[in-house]
Amino acid sequence: MSEIISIPVSGLLLDAENPRLPQPNVGQREALRALAQQQNRKLIALAKDIVLHGINPTELPIVIRTGDDLGRYVVLEGNRRLAALKSLENPESLIGALQPNDLTEMRKWSKQYQENPIESLQCFVVETKPESQHWMELRHTGGQNEGAAIVPWGADDAARFRARSGNIPFHTQALDLLENRGDLTPDKRKKVKSASLKRIIGTPEVREKLGIELEDGKLKLLADERHVAKALLHVVNDLISGAVTTKDIYHKPQRIDYANKLPAAIVVKPTIASGHGVAVSAKGGKPTAPKATVGSGPVIHKDRLMPRGLVLNITDPRLQRIAKELKTLSLIEYTNAVSVLFRVFIELSADDYIGRQKLTPANDKLSTKLLAVTQDLIARKKLTTAQAAPVRLTCRKDSFLAPSTALMNEYVHNKFIFPAPGDLRAYWDSVQSFVQAVWAP
Repeated sequence: MSEIISIPVSGLLLDAENPRLPQPNVGQREALRALAQQQNRKLIALAKDIVLHGINPTELPIVIRTGDDLGRYVVLEGNRRLAALKSLENPESLIGALQPNDLTEMRKWSKQYQENPIESLQCFVVETKPESQHWMELRHTGGQNEGAAIVPWGADDAARFRARSGNIPFHTQALDLLENRGDLTPDKRKKVKSASLKRIIGTPEVREKLGIELEDGKLKLLADERHVAKALLHVVNDLISGAVTTKDIYHKPQRIDYANKLPAAIVVKPTIASGHGVAVSAKGGKPTAPKATVGSGPVIHKDRLMPRGLVLNITDPRLQRIAKELKTLSLIEYTNAVSVLFRVFIELSADDYIGRQKLTPANDKLSTKLLAVTQDLIARKKLTTAQAAPVRLTCRKDSFLAPSTALMNEYVHNKFIFPAPGDLRAYWDSVQSFVQAVWAP
């Protein structure tokens, strides 16, 4: 039965059979790198938008349960969004997949993202893949599907939206002025090539001839409105009639030449000093309220691995110092240091408990030690079976992007594996009850 639930980002997997991937079943790490290589600048643009505005709440990812013991989900629809989040979480995993300049930009957005990471996403869960097929085809197969899919706005529709939301492009302000005065009919306005008009008005040499200036995106008049409107209408008519085409004004020197050839009767002589222009009175030009950050729910700021208020009855002096550092060090600034310290803290805590209780684990592997300690804690009723389950799961060798003891070992021994704050947070959340039980009085 389909449902909408909140799922931790660490519990979401890229679809290895995503149609965007040239080779299916390549594994999580390579799937992420392949998507980054294919999307390139588009992935960076999406990551930037997520940092500035959050995840689009009008488009839920479609996911399906993997059925594994970790309770994870494969993303069927929304893989670009998940790839952007994974990239922001750990941009170093994209070394070689992105060009150096693009990787530098992703790192920049990652640094800002880590100050306010997205911990979970609202997702639409389906039981079988066929349930998602209809919605994915509507979104990705192109066209409007006779109106059943998204119907894109035209240029004028988009302009009206921006006008009604208070964010009006300067060339749209010019068209609004002409239409409000009655100089331009709605039907005639539709024939204006907006991109060309924007290019022309965006050129300072042209604005000087038209008697207008731009100040913080606002179109302002430097002369009587009637004279300015006459000049603007002349430019608009040139575009509508085809007297001036896009190729005629594509480059700036061409636009300067166009300005210099405007008829003398059209050129406006300013009567107001620059910097003191009169704002155009455009419909819908209301002040905009500050933008609220839109996300998938409450965004959690967590820059320390261990909660500062966590009380542990640690008797070993060195472990006391390590715990203090894990409560103090910034997880964002010192990710590598935290990852190694955490790995050391977990193993030394297990060793301390094994020594106190005189346990005999089968070998000296970290996973074996943790399982032995966990079993003893359950037997002593200091840890419930439910609390022990996440610890047992982390002891399994798992995928590259999931928190596990195997991954923690890689942080120490593999110079090509970069720790991610999100993985460390997820690992801590999994073992916090275990740590508290180990150091309980």
